[in-house]
Amino acid sequence: MSEFERAQKNLKNDLLFLSILELIILGFSFFKGYINVFSLGFAIFLFLGFFLAKNGSKVVGTIGIIVGILMVLTILKGDIIDFLLGLFIVLHSSKYLKSF
Repeated sequence: MSEFERAQKNLKNDLLFLSILELIILGFSFFKGYINVFSLGFAIFLFLGFFLAKNGSKVVGTIGIIVGILMVLTILKGDIIDFLLGLFIVLHSSKYLKSF
C-alpha cells in the first residue's frame, strides 16, 4: 500500500466517523429543541469530503484542513471533543496533501 493510499484511507475513515458523530450530536440537539448549526455545517462538509476522498480528489485535503481548523476553534466555546477531533482531521488532511 502506497503512502497516498494509506493517507487516503485514514482521511476517509476520519471523515466518515466524524460525519456520523456530528449527525448524532445534531439529532440529540434537535430532540432537545434546538438545532446546533455547527454540527450541521460540519456534517455537510465532512460528508462532502468523504465522497471526494473516495474519488481521490485533491480538494478533500483543503476541505479537511478548513473543517479541522473550524473544529479546533470550537475550543473557544469549551468544546474539547470537537477540538481534539479537529486536530486529527488537520493532521490527516495535511498528510493527504503531502502525499498527493
